[in-house]
Amino acid sequence: MRNTQRPSFLLLSTLLVFLLPLPSLSLVSNTRRSPKISIATLPTDLPAIQDCRRSAYGDKPDNKLLSAAKSFCNADQIQKEGYICIIAKNNKSVVVGTADLNTRTNIVNNVYVRKEARQQGIARLMMEAVVEYAIMDKPSNLKLTVMSKNIAAVSLYKKMGFQALGVYGGLDALSSVTPLDFLMEMEKKLD
Repeated sequence: MRNTQRPSFLLLSTLLVFLLPLPSLSLVSNTRRSPKISIATLPTDLPAIQDCRRSAYGDKPDNKLLSAAKSFCNADQIQKEGYICIIAKNNKSVVVGTADLNTRTNIVNNVYVRKEARQQGIARLMMEAVVEYAIMDKPSNLKLTVMSKNIAAVSLYKKMGFQALGVYGGLDALSSVTPLDFLMEMEKKLD
């Protein structure tokens, strides 16, 4: 004889799922802490920015770096008027990424994420902050240059609406079929 008065465990647990309050989606999606994205404060953040950028060259001594690499590591550019640096700090307040914006020419450069912090969306977050800052400043477009074989960066910039224009558009099409690595200019129109 079947007892129809006692609800099954499955039915009871299903009812509880619908009756209990659910956490907000933002709490669910933030189980892993996102980096803090901000505009660098100079000179306070300068040593941390330099340490981040120096990590790009590993154990290579400074006297073995080309002048452009030394300038990148020293963050020479952002110490000049007309530049800002967007930084990403991890939960230990270590700078794990940088992106520079020339506020006069609207050119983005030195987008860099430490090797151990890659594939976490940090470059996208920094670039979104660059775009947001640029829109506040009301330019009509942003420009950047990237090496054609830096597939991750080129892919990110394309997803964000940057396009390789003119001769660079033709070279971009060739980059997948040629071993050549060339500097490619990309541009994004801002609304």
